[in-house]
Amino acid sequence: MSKYISVFFLSVFVSFILFFIFGSIFLNDGNPAEEAVYTVGAIIIFLLSFLIAQIYYVINLIKKKM
Repeated sequence: MSKYISVFFLSVFVSFILFFIFGSIFLNDGNPAEEAVYTVGAIIIFLLSFLIAQIYYVINLIKKKM
């Protein structure tokens, strides 16, 4: 189980780093909507990281059954 938790946190960490790097490149004008974009982006990153960890778990579960 710890393997899947580490996959989740690794994907969250890498996604947040990439999100803020690309966000600073494309959104550097100080727009008030920037905070909303970061918030929505953070929520999407969290949910997609959860899906990545769950898909990894399902793939390993299927491999064990075969």
